[in-house]
Amino acid sequence: MGSIFKNKFLAAAMVLLAVVSCKKTGDNCIVKGTVQGVKEGAELVLQDEWNKWEPLASTTVENGTFEFQLPVAAPTHVFLYAKNPEDVYANPYDGGQLKDFFLEPGTILVDVQAEDESDMGTGATGTVLNDAYHKIMTADPDAKEALWEEAISNEQTNLLALVYADDFYEDLPRASEIIDRLSPDLAKAYRKYISTLKKNLARRAEASARKKTALEEEVNLVGQHYIDMEYPDTDDIPVRLSAVVDNPEIRYVILDFWATWCMPCVESIPMLKDVYAKYHDKGLEIYSISQDSKVAEWKSFVKEKEMVWINVLAKSSSKVYKDYGIEFIPRVFLIDCRTGEILVHEGHTDLDAILADLLP
Repeated sequence: MGSIFKNKFLAAAMVLLAVVSCKKTGDNCIVKGTVQGVKEGAELVLQDEWNKWEPLASTTVENGTFEFQLPVAAPTHVFLYAKNPEDVYANPYDGGQLKDFFLEPGTILVDVQAEDESDMGTGATGTVLNDAYHKIMTADPDAKEALWEEAISNEQTNLLALVYADDFYEDLPRASEIIDRLSPDLAKAYRKYISTLKKNLARRAEASARKKTALEEEVNLVGQHYIDMEYPDTDDIPVRLSAVVDNPEIRYVILDFWATWCMPCVESIPMLKDVYAKYHDKGLEIYSISQDSKVAEWKSFVKEKEMVWINVLAKSSSKVYKDYGIEFIPRVFLIDCRTGEILVHEGHTDLDAILADLLP
């Protein structure tokens, strides 16, 4: 679904390898790194999640290296970003996030691989909090819960409860129980962030419940006739859906609702490219409708990702979303051009398996 997600770095030509060290020098923390695969002069930023995402420091990449100098008054959870995502040779629509870890006195080592989404969530090593976090995040899924429990029960790593609780926004009692296991001293020291965290968890739980209700109430259009539309393509030329459906050379049309800011949508692009390449000559067309508000960025994205099928832009207030009952994206429909009937209506599914039977 379209929401806040840890964005996926698709196959990139280069790899960002950063070794970051944080050494306490008096009241200052020195953060140094070596970089490959990032443009010379790219700006890197450290942002403090636990203090209203305050930018702590910024620096530029020079000769493949960078350096931060900043104070560390108390441990905090930070994110390393490329300030302008296009400075990273990866998916420029991922928001520029490179890694998250804990800023604390000591030496912190971070190894970032920009081509691998799973690497973003592996944390760092070299200090107490970071070693524990890295161990958890790189563990087998079946072992993670026990490692979290071990960490938050340990006085030295008890602070990890603030990260663990964030996983339970759909189970507020469980999240509150985890937060309440902080030591009295930590609970007092981080009371402002704890208050913010609890409010955010409650908002996310409410949004999740609304989404679940909307999906349960969503009208399934399978078996109904498609609804026509006309919106401008990347050349600003209006393209009517019925003109595509009525084309005698086209047997089936995938109607794809998406946006560049929707990570599940972006993650589905390789699948759409595969089915298009495999079935286009057999009579398949794709008609993608984007909700993007930034036209230039949408056009650039479509070109960069080589989405060679029909792409049109319809503002989120457009009638088409009401017509098709679109509450969340991605949403795909498969239209039978002979009858105009909708055969599939759901989130991105295994279209290859469906089309294999329809277009052998």
